[in-house]
Amino acid sequence: MRKLSVTILAVVLTLALLLLGVGCGAPAEKEVTVGNKNFTEQYIIGEMMKQLLEDNGFTVNLESDLSSMVLRGGMAAGDIDICADYTGTAWMVHLGHTYEAGVDNNELYELVQEEDEVIGGFVWLDPMWNNNTYALASWAEFADDNAVATLSDLAALYQAEEGKITTFIDFEWSTRPDGLPAMEEFYGFEIAAASILTGAPGASVLGLENHDCEVAMVFGTDAKIAEHGWHVYLDDLSFFPPYDLTPYVSAQVLDEYPEIGDILNELAATFPGGGESATPEIVGECQSVWQELNAKVDIDMMEPEEVAYEYLVENGLIEG
Repeated sequence: MRKLSVTILAVVLTLALLLLGVGCGAPAEKEVTVGNKNFTEQYIIGEMMKQLLEDNGFTVNLESDLSSMVLRGGMAAGDIDICADYTGTAWMVHLGHTYEAGVDNNELYELVQEEDEVIGGFVWLDPMWNNNTYALASWAEFADDNAVATLSDLAALYQAEEGKITTFIDFEWSTRPDGLPAMEEFYGFEIAAASILTGAPGASVLGLENHDCEVAMVFGTDAKIAEHGWHVYLDDLSFFPPYDLTPYVSAQVLDEYPEIGDILNELAATFPGGGESATPEIVGECQSVWQELNAKVDIDMMEPEEVAYEYLVENGLIEG
C-alpha cells in the first residue's frame, strides 16, 4: 500500500511540474516589436528586419505606417524595440542639433551613435550608406528652360518670381527643423503661401509626375528620379545633412537579446560598404540599390514584404 501511495504521489508531482513548465526545458519566447515609417523605403526595411528576426527565432510584432515623431515616441516609451532611422533626422530632429555644413556621413553617424546611447538609451548598429536625403526636383525641361541647376539658382528664381512657383512638399517637411522654413532662411528665399502644396508622403512625387507643380520635394532614393530623368537641384551650400538609413535598438532589449546586433549587422553588410566607412562611391552605389528596391514597389507594384523576402533570399540571409 505504501509503495502504491508513493507511486501515485510521484505521478501527481510529475504532472504538476509539466503543467507549470518547470524542468521541461522549453525556452522562453523571444518577442520584440519593430517599427517603421510611412513611405516605401521604410515599409521595405521594416519587413526586412521583421522577416530576418523571425527566421532567427523571434516573434516579431510590426508597427508600421508611423510618422517620424510617432516612431521615435514609441521607441522612447518602450512600445517599440527596434527601428531603422536616418542619421540626419536623429541629429537634427530627435537630438535637437543644428547641422554644420561639412560634417560627412561617417562623422555624423559617429556623433549620433555616441550621443543617442547616452541621451536616448539606444544603440545604433551598422549603417546602410544610402543617404536618402531630402531634395528638390523638377522635370528636366523646367530646369533647362530657366537655367537652374543648384538650390542657389532655384532660390534666385523664386526671388525673381516673388515666390510664385508651384511647389509640392511633404506635410511633415513643412514643419521639421530641417524642413522648408529652415531651407528658405538658409538660401534666402520665400515661396508664396498660395504656391505651396502639401500632402502625405509620396504625394509630392505623384504631383510632379502629374505636372501639378514645377518643383517637388523628393528623397535621394526615390525610384521616379531615374525613371523620369528628373533634375535634382544640387545642394551647393550643404544645407542638408547626410541621411543614412541605420537600424537602432533599445539598449535594454539589446542587453536581453545581444544576438539582435549581429543579425541586423549581417543585413547591413549585404549593402555596398556595409560595415565599412562611407565614401562617395559607396554612397552612390547604395543609393542605386535602394532606388531599385523602391522601384519594385512604386513601379513594379510588388508588395514590400515580397521585395524584402526576395532580397533576403537572394543575399543568403534566409532560405527560400
